[in-house]
Amino acid sequence: MTAWSKLLIATTRLIDLHDSAHEPGSPFVQVSQEQRRGLRDGYWLDLGCLLLDYLLDEDFATNSAFVSQSRCLNHLREIYPQLPHDDLSFVINLLATPSEIHFRQSSPTSSEMGEGRARRSTKRTALVEKQGQTGQVRLTPSGRQAVTLASQVEDLLYSEYDAAKVLAALARGDFARIPDITNQILLAIRALTQELRRVRENPTREGKLAALLDNERHYHNALTNIQQTLLDARAQLATPRLMERFESWREVQEEEWDLRVLSSALGRVLNAIENLSRRLSELLADIAEGRIQAMGVIDFQDMARQLLEAPPAAALRDAVVARMMPLHVQATFPRLAPLVPLLESRRAEASASALVFDEAGDEAPEDPLLARFLEARGPALRQRIQQAPLSLPEALAEGWHRFEEGDCLAQLLNTFVDTELLDPGLTVGIDATPFELALDDGRRIEGAVTPSLGFFSQAPGAAPHSLQAPGAAPHSLQTPDASNNATSRIDQDEPV
Repeated sequence: MTAWSKLLIATTRLIDLHDSAHEPGSPFVQVSQEQRRGLRDGYWLDLGCLLLDYLLDEDFATNSAFVSQSRCLNHLREIYPQLPHDDLSFVINLLATPSEIHFRQSSPTSSEMGEGRARRSTKRTALVEKQGQTGQVRLTPSGRQAVTLASQVEDLLYSEYDAAKVLAALARGDFARIPDITNQILLAIRALTQELRRVRENPTREGKLAALLDNERHYHNALTNIQQTLLDARAQLATPRLMERFESWREVQEEEWDLRVLSSALGRVLNAIENLSRRLSELLADIAEGRIQAMGVIDFQDMARQLLEAPPAAALRDAVVARMMPLHVQATFPRLAPLVPLLESRRAEASASALVFDEAGDEAPEDPLLARFLEARGPALRQRIQQAPLSLPEALAEGWHRFEEGDCLAQLLNTFVDTELLDPGLTVGIDATPFELALDDGRRIEGAVTPSLGFFSQAPGAAPHSLQAPGAAPHSLQTPDASNNATSRIDQDEPV
C-alpha cells in the first residue's frame, strides 16, 4: 500500500459526505455502498500519483519552473512503456481543472449574531497548473501540499525528526507547540503498536510481517533516537534558566499554562515507546521460536457444510470429540447442596427481616401545587361544569389554567385525565372536532379531538355523530338540569 493509497483511505469517506445528497432531518439514516464510476483498475489514479511525484521532484530541481509534457511522458513511459500521449493529456487536464468544495467554519460575525457556522466554499483544488500556450505544467500550492501530505502518511521510521522539533521549540521559547508535536509522535507510535497487535493475530495480513522483519533494526534505531531526544528535552525543562523563560512566557499568555503539562506530554510519549519496544521484542521472539503461524479467517458455515458432505475420518472425529466433550456428564450440572449455604449467608448479610409490601400504609404522593389549585379553584370549576360541559379549549380561553400569578396548565390537564379530583360523578366526553389554541405566552395547544368535562348520562337510544370505539354502545351527553336535551355530537368515555 503506497503513501497515496493511505491518504485516499483517510479522505474517501469525507468525499462521500461532501457529495452526499441526503436531506437534513431525514429519518432514513441507513447508508449503502457508494456507487463509483470508472474502470476500477486503478490505472488513472496511478498515472496521476506518478505524475504528481515526478512534478514534485522537478519542482525542487528547477525551483518551481514549468515542465514540458514530453518530459512527463518520457518519465511515465519508464513504468508504462506503451503509454499514449492522450492519456497523459487527460490526466493533466483533469488535475488542472478546479472543483468547488463547500464547507462551514466559525466566524466572528456569526458567533456575535448567535447564528451557526458560516458557509464557505473554495475552488483552489487544482493540483496542476497548465500554461495555455505551451501546455507546460507544474504543481500548484494545493498540489504541492497534497504531495507533501501523502509523503507524511508514513510510520514511525520518520518520527525521530518530529522529536527534534521539541528541542527547537524549547530553544525558540515556543512552548505551546510542544503538546501538538508530542501528539503527532504519539499517534505514530500507537499506529505501529496496533499494527503489531494485528500482525500477531493474523500474520498473513498483507505481508506486513515481512516488512516488520526487514525494518526491525530501523524501528529500534528510531525509537532509541526519539527516546534520547525526549529525555534531553525533559532534562532541559528542569533547568532554572528554562523555567525562568517559561514563567516569563506564561505571564503574557491568555490561557493558563503549567510546566507540568509539557513534562506529562513528554512522559506519555516515553511510556508509549517502552510499550512499543516490548511488543516488538515479543513479536520477534515469537517469530524466532516458531510461535507465529499463518492464521486465516475461518468460514464455519462452509466448514459445517463440508462436514455434512464428506464426514471426517473416524480417528479425527474421535480426537475432536475427546478434546471438546466433558469427561463426565454429571460434572456439567452443579449440585444444590454446596450452593444453599452461600445463598443463606448472602441473604443473611443483606437483610435480617423479611420484606412485606403493603400499599395500604403507603402515603399517597401529593403535588402541593395541584392540591392548592384544587382547593382554590375546585368549587368554582364544579359550579361552572354544573351549568354546561367544559371543553379544554373553553377552559383555556376562560383562563382556568392561571393560578397564583403563575401557570397551572399541567394541573388543569390532570382534572381532564383524573376526573375524581373534582367530583366522582364527572366523566370525559370526546368530540371528534380538532382544536388549536394559542396561549398568551406564545405556546400552541393542539388536539385531534376535543375533550370536555361534564356530568354525562347514558342515553341508549341516542345516535351520536361523534368519534367512538368500534363496537362500543352509543352514548350521549346530558346535564342534570337538561336531561331531555341530549347532545348527540359528543360521545361519552368510560368513567375514570
